[in-house]
Amino acid sequence: MAGYYGYDDLYDMPGGDDFEDVTEVLVAGAQDMEPEEVLFMDGVTLHDAMSAFEIGEPRLDSGMILEEQRRPPFDPLTPLLPEEVCWILDRSFACEMEWHAGKTLSQSVYTILFVHHLPDINPEYLPPQPQELVDPARPRWLITVVVRAAMLGLLKCCDLAWRELSKNRVHDVEDWQGEKCDVSLLEGVNAEVVSRMLDAACEWLRRSSLSEKQVSALRDRLLLRKTLLELYRTNPVQVIDDVRYHVAAGQGLVHRIRTTPLPQIATDSPVFLSMDPYIARRLPNYMPIIVTDLPPQEDSWRVLEGFLHHWQGIEKLAASPSLLKLEAAGSLHIALGRPLLPAFHRSLVQTQLFDRSLVLGEYQPIWLVERFFEETIGYPYATLLKALERSAPQPQMTSMQEVIERRINNLIVPHIRSSWYNHPRRKRYLQREVLQWHVLYHLLLQDVQHHQPPDAETAKMLSAMPLAVQLWRLSACREVILAGFQQELYAPEEKPIAYWHLSRVLDVHISCIENLLPYVPPADTPAHRELTFQAEHLAALQMISTTFVVLTAGYIVSPWRRLTLNFLKRYKWLFNPEFDDLVPAEPLPDLLAFPNALRAFLLDEHYSPSATFQLAQDILSRLSHASYPDLGYWACDRVEYLRALASVCDRLEHAVPTSLHELPNFDLSVLKWVPGVHPWFPTVAA
Repeated sequence: MAGYYGYDDLYDMPGGDDFEDVTEVLVAGAQDMEPEEVLFMDGVTLHDAMSAFEIGEPRLDSGMILEEQRRPPFDPLTPLLPEEVCWILDRSFACEMEWHAGKTLSQSVYTILFVHHLPDINPEYLPPQPQELVDPARPRWLITVVVRAAMLGLLKCCDLAWRELSKNRVHDVEDWQGEKCDVSLLEGVNAEVVSRMLDAACEWLRRSSLSEKQVSALRDRLLLRKTLLELYRTNPVQVIDDVRYHVAAGQGLVHRIRTTPLPQIATDSPVFLSMDPYIARRLPNYMPIIVTDLPPQEDSWRVLEGFLHHWQGIEKLAASPSLLKLEAAGSLHIALGRPLLPAFHRSLVQTQLFDRSLVLGEYQPIWLVERFFEETIGYPYATLLKALERSAPQPQMTSMQEVIERRINNLIVPHIRSSWYNHPRRKRYLQREVLQWHVLYHLLLQDVQHHQPPDAETAKMLSAMPLAVQLWRLSACREVILAGFQQELYAPEEKPIAYWHLSRVLDVHISCIENLLPYVPPADTPAHRELTFQAEHLAALQMISTTFVVLTAGYIVSPWRRLTLNFLKRYKWLFNPEFDDLVPAEPLPDLLAFPNALRAFLLDEHYSPSATFQLAQDILSRLSHASYPDLGYWACDRVEYLRALASVCDRLEHAVPTSLHELPNFDLSVLKWVPGVHPWFPTVAA
C-alpha cells in the first residue's frame, strides 16, 4: 500500500498539514473582550456562521432529504378504491382538528397533497379516460368529483375559520397558527358554491354503481364536511335553530362513521402517498417547522365530537341573554380545570358577545349596564337613575350617567371575554382590571356622598351602587390569586402568603355581600339568590384558604427581605401608584400583617385543620344539592365545581392534623399541587 500510486495524495489534508495550535492566542485575545462581545471578519455575519451549521444538518436544514424520507412521486389521478377514498377523507378531518389544536397548516392540512393538486383533478380540464383504462372498482370520478369536493370543502372550512381567528380576539402564534404559506384557502370562492359541489358529489354517488355500503360510507363523510361548512358560515346568534340542527346532524354522522367498519387497506396502497408530512420543505415558511405525526383516527373522531359540542355551548350562550350566565359559562369552565376551548370557538364566543356595537347580536350596549345592576343588586337601571335624579343636589346626573355607562361597558365586555383568553393573558388582563373597577367604585362613592336621598328606599339604592362595583373588583382579585395556583406560578414559600392574601380578599368580599344584602330586593330575585349563594360559597373557600396558610407555613425558609421582594414583585398589580389617589382598596397588600395573622392562627388552641375542612365540606355538599335555575345550562357545571371542592376537603380531612398540637409532626410532602386533580388546592400523595 505504501508504494501504491496516489496513496499519499489521497490522504493529503486540504491546505496542507502544517497547522499550528493557536488556542492560547485566542484565549489571550478573548480576555480583552467584553462579555457577549462578538468579533466578525469583514463581510462575515452571524447569519453566515449559523448557515455553516444549518446546511446538511437535518434538524436545521429543512431542504435536506434523508434517504429514508425519499418517496415515489405523487400522482393525484392514481385510481383509488372507495375505502381508500374514505381513508383520505377521514385523515382530512384529523388534519383539520390538528390545525385547530395549534399546529400550523403546513403540519396538518397542507400535508394532504390533493389540496396542492386541485387543478390537476378538475374534471373540466381532463380529457376523457380511455375505455381500456377504466377500472369499475376504482372509477376516476372518485378522485375528480368526490375527493375534489371534499378537499374544496376542507379548504373553505379552513378559510372561514381563518377569517374568524384573524379578528384579533385570539392571537396568532400565541393561540393559533395563521401562516398560509402562499397556499390558497379558496378566499375568493363563495361557500355556497362549495356546498353545491358537495351536494353534487353526493348525487353522483347515489347514481353510481358502487355498493350501497360504499355509497353510504362516502356520503356520510361528504355530508359531515358539508355540515361543518354550514356551521362555520352560520352566525349562532342570528340562526340558533340552524346551529342546533347542524350540531345534532354532525354528531349523528360522526357516530355512524365511527361505528361502521371499513375494509382493511393494503399496506402498499397508493393512498398513503397522498400524505406528505415533509411538505413544509416545499412551502415558504417564516418559522422552522417540526414534522409531527397525526393522532390515530379514533382520537380524531373524539376530538371532532368535542369540537361539535363546543358549538352547542356557544348556541346555549347565544340563547341566554343573561350577564350571570355569560360570566358563569367562562369562569366555571376555568374553575373546573377543563382544557381551553379551541382558539376558533374562543374567538367565536367573543365575537358573538359584542360585535358591531351589538351585544349578542341583538342588544345595544346599554343592555350590559341594565343587566349589571339588575343581576348584581336587583334594581333596574332606570330605577337607579331616577333615584340619582331625585337626590342630586344639582342637575349633574346626566354627566355621571355617561361616566357610569361608559366605564361599565368598557369593563364588562372585556371581562366576559377574558374567560375565553388563554390563561396567562386572562391573568394579566384581570390584574389591570382590578384598578379600573376601583376607579369606578371611587367615582360612584364620591358621587353618592354628594346626594341627599329624600327617603330610606332611595338611600338604599344609592348605597348599593358602589358596593355592586366593589363585588366585581374583589372577584377579579380572587381570580388573579387563584390563577397563580392554576398556572403553577408560586414557589413553595409563596404559597402560604398567597393563601393568606386570598383569605383576606374573601373576608372583604363576604363583608361586602353582608353589607349589600339588606339593600337588595326580596329573596325571590336572582340577585338575592346569587348573593346568598356566594356568601356561603366564599365562606367555605375562606375556610379552606385559611387552613392552608397554617399547613403550608413551614415552606417559608427565606429571610424576610427575600420574602418582601417576592411579595412586591408577585403583587405589583396592587402597588400601582394610581391607587394612591383613590379610596383605600381593601384589603391592602400589607405583608407586615402576615406574621401577626399567622401567630394568631397558631395560638388558637381550639383551631382544628381537620374540623375546618369538615365544616367546609358540609357547606359545599349542601350547596351542591341545591338548584340554580338562574344559571340554566351551566347549573350542572356549578354543581360539579362544588362537588370538586367538597372532594378536596374530604381527601384532606383525614390527612391533616386534628389540632395545632400535632402540626409540628405534619409532613408537608404529602401535599401535592396537581392542576389536573384540582387547579387551586393540593391533593394528598398516595
